[in-house]
Amino acid sequence: MHRMLVICVTVILVFATIASGKISTRCYVCRSRGELGDCKDPFTNNATSIKELPGNPVSVTSCPSGWCRKQMEGVRGPGDDHGAATERACLPLSPPDGEERCAEVNIRNKITLLCVCRGDLCNSAQSLQSYHYFVAFGLAMSILTYTANLFSF
Repeated sequence: MHRMLVICVTVILVFATIASGKISTRCYVCRSRGELGDCKDPFTNNATSIKELPGNPVSVTSCPSGWCRKQMEGVRGPGDDHGAATERACLPLSPPDGEERCAEVNIRNKITLLCVCRGDLCNSAQSLQSYHYFVAFGLAMSILTYTANLFSF
């Protein structure tokens, strides 16, 4: 019984660490302006497509803080002569309160939507972040159930 408890706790801790983005968190890195850019929404890149397309202006980088950002200039009102810009990158430091969010901020006299998220490649889109947690939780529960059934007599 003690051995099963140790295995279950270990499995849960491993999946919790992966889901929280503590192991090798990566972020998309790109910047583009207007309708023709590769960085804009809808964002159609993924880690596999980036590796397969040499010269792709979108890259993936390791992010020690575990936090990524997506920044969109010109979300309200006129941007500038070149249209709205979208940028995705690693956030060098985590937010002081540790909360994921989107907020309108004023950067260089432009209204900018700044979104910060924690997790591997989370800056691809806003709605996908919670999906990673559900998948990791479901997988952890499946392994836990399997392990419990394996050791029950």
